[in-house]
Parts: sequence; C-alpha cells; structure tokens
Amino acid sequence: MDKRIPSPFSQALYAVEVLTDRLRNLGAGGVGLARTEQPDRDRDQEDSYRLLSYRDSIHEPTRPSESTDLQNDEEENESPPPYDIDSPTSPTSPGFPVPSHSPSVRFRIDYLLVTIILLAIGSTLTLFVVFPFPTTIPAFIGLLTILVGWTSITWMRVLYHLSNTFKSKEKTSNRSKNFFNRFSNTKRTVLVTSTLFILFLSCLGFCPPEEKVVPTRPYGYGTEKYFVAANLHNSEDILPRWSSELIKLIDYLGTDNVHVSIYESNSQDSTKSLLSSLNQTLQEKGVGRTIITEQDDKHWWPYNTSPERIGYLANARNKALIPIQSDDPSIRLEGYNEFTKIIFLNDVYFTWGSMVRLINTKIEGRDEYDQVCAMDFGTSGLYDTWASRDICGTPLRPFWPYVKDEITIEKLRKEEPFEVSSCWNGAVVFKAGPFLYKPKETDVVPEEVMEDTLEESESGRHMMKRGWKMVDNPTYPNSVFSPSLTLPIQFRTSNISACDHSECFLIGYDLHRLYDTVDRPPRIYMNPTVKLAYEKNWYVWHNSVLRIPVVQWWLENWSRGYPFYFVDWIWEKAGRRRDYCTWSALAVHLPYRCPSLPGAVDKNWDQ
Repeated sequence: MDKRIPSPFSQALYAVEVLTDRLRNLGAGGVGLARTEQPDRDRDQEDSYRLLSYRDSIHEPTRPSESTDLQNDEEENESPPPYDIDSPTSPTSPGFPVPSHSPSVRFRIDYLLVTIILLAIGSTLTLFVVFPFPTTIPAFIGLLTILVGWTSITWMRVLYHLSNTFKSKEKTSNRSKNFFNRFSNTKRTVLVTSTLFILFLSCLGFCPPEEKVVPTRPYGYGTEKYFVAANLHNSEDILPRWSSELIKLIDYLGTDNVHVSIYESNSQDSTKSLLSSLNQTLQEKGVGRTIITEQDDKHWWPYNTSPERIGYLANARNKALIPIQSDDPSIRLEGYNEFTKIIFLNDVYFTWGSMVRLINTKIEGRDEYDQVCAMDFGTSGLYDTWASRDICGTPLRPFWPYVKDEITIEKLRKEEPFEVSSCWNGAVVFKAGPFLYKPKETDVVPEEVMEDTLEESESGRHMMKRGWKMVDNPTYPNSVFSPSLTLPIQFRTSNISACDHSECFLIGYDLHRLYDTVDRPPRIYMNPTVKLAYEKNWYVWHNSVLRIPVVQWWLENWSRGYPFYFVDWIWEKAGRRRDYCTWSALAVHLPYRCPSLPGAVDKNWDQ
C-alpha cells in the first residue's frame, strides 16, 4: 500500500491555498454559499477531485514495506492533514468553490532559436562592416545561418523524442507524444524542404577551392627572360607579402631569367627600409636588380591640371623602365634585348601562382598577346575603370558584369580570358619588343604610314564611328592628332586638352597605333582568373568569399540578373558618360557587333 506522508512544506502550501480561496469567496459575495443546482454541484465535485489529485501528487511517496506490522505503525503514526477533508472549506470537499477562470498560457521562448537568429544578424552586420559593398551576399549568408540552425535543432529534438518513446517512463513517453502532436503538416513540409535544400547546398560545397597548383612552366621556359618593373609609394602595409610572393615568382621563373626594377619616391613610412631588405634578399639569391628610392618632396596629387598629374605618374613609370630604355649605355643593361616579357606590378595583393597564370594567358584560336592584364578590385568593385576599355572601346563598369558585350560576358561567366581595347588593372604583362631601346634611326613611326593604313582599313572594313569628336583620324573634320609614335613606347600624357586619359590607357592606345592594320591588330587580353586588390579585405572577398560554391550559386541565380540590369540602366542614364576622346585607332579593329556611335560634327575641337 502506497502511503503518503505530508511534509511541512505541503502543509504550508495547503494553508496558503485555503486562505487564498477564502479571500476569493469573500470577493464573490460570501464564503460557502449554497449551490442548489445539480450541474453546479457536479462541476464542483469534478473540480474537487482534481484538486485532491493535485494535493496527493505533491506529497513525497515512501517505499512500500513488505511487513504488515510496519504498515500498521505508519498508519497509526500518520499525521493528520492540516484541515478536515470533509470540511466545506477544504479544497477537496464538494462545496469548495473553485475559480472559474482557466490558468493563463505562457509564451515559451526558444532560446536556441533566438541565439541562432542573433548569430545570423551578427554575421550579416560583420560582413557589411568588413566588406562594405552593396551586395545581397551578407543577407544570404545570414538567412542561410538561420535556416541551417533551425533545421539542425529541430532534427536534434526529433531524434531526442524518438529515443524517449522507447523508454519505459510514462511521463517521458507522453511528453514525446505531445511533441509530435504539435508537428503540423506545414511544419513537416518546411522541415523536409529545408533539409533537402541544405543537402543540395552541401553537395555544392561551403569552402572555397584551393588555388590551382601551377602545372607547367610558362610557355618558352628556359628561353624567356622577364623584366619585372614596379612603382611603390607608402607601401609598408603591403610590401612584406608583396616581396614574399615576388621572391617565390622569381624562384619559379629562375633567378637567372629575371631582372627586378623598382622605383620608389617620397614615401613617408617604412617603405624605403623594407625595399632595402628586399634588395639584400635579391642580392643573396643572385637576382639582377635596380632599386631606386628618391625623396624630392613632390607628390602626384594635387596638381592644378590633370595632365600635370598624369605627366608626373608617367615619368615615375618610365624611371622603372630605364634599364631597358636608356640612351646611356652605362645605365642600360647589357643584355637588354634578351628580355621577352615585361611584368609591371602595382602595389597590390597577389600570389606568385596568379602571376604565372597571367604570363600563361592564351585565347584559343588567337595569337600570343601583346598585353595581358589582371582584374583589380577595390571598395567600389572593379578599380581601374579609367584605363580599361572593352572590345568595343567602351569604359568598363565597377560592378558585374563589367562590360556590355554579350560575348565577353559569357567568357566572364566561364572565367575565360577575353579581348579588350585597353587595360592595366594592377598587374600587366607586355611582349617586350616595342618597349626595348631602339637606335635613333628607327625610333619614329612615320605619320604617313598610319594615315595610309587608316584609309586602307576604311575601304576594306567597316569603320566604326566612335564618338562626337575624333582623334588621329584624318577622314573626320577638325580631328586632332596625338604626338608622333616613337619606339620604344613610353608612358606619356595625351597632350590634348580635351582628352583626360591615364598614362596606363595611353600605353594600350599606342599599341593600337603601332599595330594598326586589319591583318595585324593589337592583341590585348584580360584574364578574369587573376584577381588582385589594393586592400587585404577585398583580396579575401574576391579570392575566397566569392569562390565559395554556395555563394557562386547565389550569385549566378539570384544576386546577378535583373537587379544589376536596373543598376546598369541607372548607370547609363545618370552616372555614365561617353568617352568624348574616342580614338579612331580603335575603330580599325572593332568587331561588327559593336554599336555605332554618332560621328564627328562640323565644328572646332574646342567648341
């Protein structure tokens, strides 16, 4: 027989219940009012049994005894209840009034789900702070965090309650049954759908692939000679990694096949001392080098006019090419004419493997490049849009897909090299021939040759009209001309007041002037697999975050498309301007798919 012994705590609890119920009865008009209607008595009787069960449930049960004498002793020594069960004021008596209101249902907070939501919000805000670029990727990662978290904890709870259904405890089993009863068809459908979606994303992958190991040496390895040039200014943050990757690249290409030429000026940080350490390392490896540091208290900004600024930068870049272009034999390298490639680097984050890919760039069905560029990125997206022109001569845009030509966009999606009219973008590789020192008798390309070529090209190929005003095209009225093209090609300004162009753009333009026939067009490519950046966070963004397969799936299916078409429309209508210095030298080689632009108007250039 299961006996229950009242504890002091239970007695106190009963006393509080009695006092509370009496106060309620007083408020209702008296205690112990007779209820004569039979339905009310039946309800009171049922509620009394409920309270009696509640009272018995809070007593502590004792272990049943096997001895009958011990049971009798317990019955004799059992303490009386704190009140008479048959008393009309007892909670177990039929006449005891029971509150008519039902107990309130509390809102249960799922702390695990709240934690996951806070984690998702935190990750989204962190991505926006670290990578402040207008994109939907941080929001996608936040929503994905919530989805994966909710699905995971739901399945863990399902497995937990499934395991409890096989246990013998009745309370645990009932709790598990109640858990599954709360699963509506909608919730089950959402759980199954989210599970399948997460499995699909898992098949794609959540980690970026490692950078491809360079399989072979560059084309012509053993016979190629590389001249590495660079300009640096206040580059202490990037220079340690920059120097390390440069040394790895030199080791791969061969220390006997590389000469390094660096020109630095007016740095106000530790750039000069870091270059001194790099010079020592190159000396120990036996690498040819020309490292010049200057302090002339001149800076590239500000200048009164843009041509002055461009002239200063052009002069700085030409100083890095002095060892292969100088007229002075004592300064010019003895084997200058043995160099086959010129690698020009900005102060960017890069890897030696990406530079090898840039050197190895090749387009199927096309000849070897005259110039090939990487893609550089900054806070606003593609960085060097001032110097870059697509195959139709249109400036590139900072956001995807960067160009308007559909064939080029398809190559970008496949990350295949594509043709452009000009580029620079952080790192560039040239065929060295046009940039090497030439004797004076062969250093000028006659202007008549270029004019004859333009006329022949117009008769044999559709001449695209590149803009309102024309440059270097005698077939258009009031056209003006760039300075005579000389060899070796050097960085310069446009020398035309209406043409505000970068010295890096003019290098590509001069290649068009040099190779200005239909049979021999300039071959200028851009390699989208080589992504560089001027800040570390954007290097990580484009080489790690955007290479995650799940993020790539989101980009291809949701983040790129109509939203960017709308942005492109705004860019065209409000923010974008045509290049008024559109060069007829580009027109000779433009594909027929390029759009025609209005031709020159009959008025003076300065009007």
